[in-house]
Amino acid sequence: MRRSYLAKVLLSLLGLVVLVELASYATTRLVVRDSVADNARRELLRGGEVFAQLMQARAEQLSLSVQVLTDDFGFKEAVALADEGTLRSALENHAARIEADIALVTNLDGELVASTHALAPESREHLARRTDVSGRASAHSSLMIDGRPYQFVVSAVRAPEPIGVAGLGFEIDNQLTRDLKRLTGLDISFVSLDAGDERYLSGTLAEEAREPLLQKLREQQPAPEQVVTSDDTMTLLLPVAQEPTSMAAVLQVPLEQVMAPFDRLNGQLLWVVFGFSLLAAALAFLLARSVTRPVRALADVARRMASGYYDTQVPVTSRDELGELAQGFTKMQTAISEREQQILYQAQHDRLTGLVNRSQLFPEMESVIERAKWTESRFALLVIDVDNFTRVNDALSPEIGDQVLAEVARRLAAETDTDDIAARLGSDEFALVLWEADTERAVSAAETLLARFADDIHLEDLNLGVDLNIGLVVYPDHGAEPETLLRRANLALGQARLSQQRITVYQAGWDERHLRRLALFGEFRQALEEDQISLNYQPKLWLDGSGHRGAEALVRWHHPELGSINPEEFVAVAESTGQIGLLTRWVLKAAIKDAAPWPDDTSLAVNLSALDLLDDDLPDYIDQCLREAGMSAGRLCLEITESAIMREADKSLNNLERLRELGLSLSIDDFGTGYSSLSQLKKLPVSELKIDKSFILNLDRSEDDQLIVRSTIELGHTLGLQITAEGVESQAIEALLEAYGCDRVQGFYYSRPVPLAEFLEWLNDNHRMKAHAR
Repeated sequence: MRRSYLAKVLLSLLGLVVLVELASYATTRLVVRDSVADNARRELLRGGEVFAQLMQARAEQLSLSVQVLTDDFGFKEAVALADEGTLRSALENHAARIEADIALVTNLDGELVASTHALAPESREHLARRTDVSGRASAHSSLMIDGRPYQFVVSAVRAPEPIGVAGLGFEIDNQLTRDLKRLTGLDISFVSLDAGDERYLSGTLAEEAREPLLQKLREQQPAPEQVVTSDDTMTLLLPVAQEPTSMAAVLQVPLEQVMAPFDRLNGQLLWVVFGFSLLAAALAFLLARSVTRPVRALADVARRMASGYYDTQVPVTSRDELGELAQGFTKMQTAISEREQQILYQAQHDRLTGLVNRSQLFPEMESVIERAKWTESRFALLVIDVDNFTRVNDALSPEIGDQVLAEVARRLAAETDTDDIAARLGSDEFALVLWEADTERAVSAAETLLARFADDIHLEDLNLGVDLNIGLVVYPDHGAEPETLLRRANLALGQARLSQQRITVYQAGWDERHLRRLALFGEFRQALEEDQISLNYQPKLWLDGSGHRGAEALVRWHHPELGSINPEEFVAVAESTGQIGLLTRWVLKAAIKDAAPWPDDTSLAVNLSALDLLDDDLPDYIDQCLREAGMSAGRLCLEITESAIMREADKSLNNLERLRELGLSLSIDDFGTGYSSLSQLKKLPVSELKIDKSFILNLDRSEDDQLIVRSTIELGHTLGLQITAEGVESQAIEALLEAYGCDRVQGFYYSRPVPLAEFLEWLNDNHRMKAHAR
């Protein structure tokens, strides 16, 4: 018969008991706390009433004392005669008997006749207003006399008609407040409440608690006869006097004292809750122990499954829910084991090619390195990419590209032995680990691999030729860590692409060059912001006698730590990292701003990168810079290399046309070092050819260079182009160029590249600055 699983019911009951106990405790605690606080508030108000009654009773006693004085016949006679000496003696004697602090007699107009104490004028005026008994036997009040609080009683002296007024005052001092505290059980303080001059007059508070009380009264200004509760006390303010100084009695009871009964009850409640909780826990343990054993057994199986063991027998055979769960565990172990094997394979292998993927290559290489250490062997790592693979995807389709990669992977795998590893690193990059291979064997294997790809790849109706680039490193010659070996193999691969040598072995020093390039890349934007990058200007001269001049803007980087950095180096970094557009725009804006004030016959030349010609927004940016600087477009010449124009000819040509429409001129820089011909130049909107300095430096000594330069000038003129020669370093070279009809010259013979200020001096002096080539 099926039995139910009791654990859930048991846990629910235990939770319900605990919840009820906690709710009961919280509710009782809240009610008791509020009740205790209310009782304390009522007790404080009753204490205020008792205080008022005690003060009234004390005043009545004082009234009896002053009446005894005024009923004395001798005293009446002294008052009638205004005998100050007799009156002062009588007042002192009577005050001493009843322990009064001050005694006085005034006439019916309130003028002081005799007093036991000398009084300040302000106190006399105030007492004069207090001696009018208006037909009553006596009157009493609390007031300030000479800055001290007094309970003061006055009574008419009759013989039988009023002939004067006698008064007795008792100082409200600490003795009085201690007596009041003994009767009320409250801390009592008398304070002066004049704004800006609050003072503690007398009371039962400790010395250190008096200033905080005054500060609290200044900040809170509690309403009279209302209980105010703060963090540590309950306070009741009772006004005592208003003139000439506002005075009040402050009754307080510490919250610690108020809440003491609550704290005791709260502790008892906690013990009750704790006792019930222990009893419920014990009952839950006894009831649940019988059903926890199979749960623990299932938990043990689950932990082994989490550790990767999926063949553990489940020791539960009961017919309840736990038995069904045990059967489910057994089936789950089998399913998880199968899926884990599949996921592990997919995580370690490339889906398209089936080769080891990049993430798995590192642990595989670590294992190979450990084996190489034990056996003192070598191995080679080859990083391979498919040359111009993006063109296959663009010209055909990604599907055809995937088929090409799959075939490349198949051929690479065919070149591996049992101990070798073939992997796909991503996109069109692959890697081969060749066991027990030194540099010579690795190069030989790479050459064999290239020979295997001499045969076209056959895909349906297509025959595609595939070329590979291979970068090669050997362990331990080129590194002892997987990351190091892979990084250096990639550096060698990059060199193979650039040199078109197909196979390149890593050379010492390439790492440092790579790290330097990374450092320059990381600091390039900061260099622009911190003015580390500046412009120099190299003059250009016209040889036609027109007097026209110009300058080429050349960018310089002075690094605070590395010093001057070769422009070719950081421009190459900017191009390879996609920051060349940022540099070009900075140069254009700065150079145009510098050149705007130059004379109208002085032109400016700025170099553009190959990537700049692919920027469709560049023409608009140049137009904006010219407008902002107020410089005519006709004074600006942009120099572009032959290879830049040939990179993406259609797009480059379109942007060149847009630049030409702005009215500026375009020049082919380093002409003669690229792949274009003069017939191709006819299609370009250029107006100038700039002969590369490699043909000019030895012009006066090389007949071949003379032939090339003369022919280039003649053909350029035939096409309607102006010719500029760079690299002029002697008068003899200048003379030859003038004889050939060269239009413009530039070189160290006239001036090296100089800062703007020096160029302006050259411009103003209008003479040739000769400098030695560096």
